Amino acid sequence: MYHQQRLNDEIAQVKLNILTMLSKSAYPAHHHLIQILDNKANNEWLDCAAEKLGPEYAILISRMTKLEAAVSQIEIGQYGYCCDCEEKISAKLLEQDPATQRCIKCAP
Repeated sequence: MYHQQRLNDEIAQVKLNILTMLSKSAYPAHHHLIQILDNKANNEWLDCAAEKLGPEYAILISRMTKLEAAVSQIEIGQYGYCCDCEEKISAKLLEQDPATQRCIKCAP
């Protein structure tokens, strides 16, 4: 599926961005966290990162959460349906952002 590949590619990119930020940090704890994250399975990676990273990573963690949710929706056959009204999300919205969770009527 095209959207699943885009989601997985973006998840990998967000992970790389987080790891790059950590590697450039002057804090030894951040370098230790890289080792911890490298040893986490994919399903544990986000939880560990969200728990241990500070507010400067909030945007990346939030995006990864949305991406992971969309992948989960694909796995259970609910991808492309609004999480509020359960109507189909337009192809245009999904093309703009494959992690979109709401249709045009329910989007904030």
